[in-house]
Amino acid sequence: MDTLLLAIKILITLLVAVLFVQNIVLVEVRFLAWGARMPLALLLLVIYVLGMVSGKSLFHLLSRLRTRRSRH
Repeated sequence: MDTLLLAIKILITLLVAVLFVQNIVLVEVRFLAWGARMPLALLLLVIYVLGMVSGKSLFHLLSRLRTRRSRH
């Protein structure tokens, strides 16, 4: 089982590496008055991390509200 998990992790790492290599092109990102040029792969990584952080924060908020409601 450990060998299978290691193989899956290696495969995912290789796929992410291919994604980064194939998406090196610079893109322009604009948000309100802010603008930046960055590689598409970096933009994807930033969006992914922001999604993880906001999803985890929302999950903790909902679980906190659920425990408060069950106490009352």
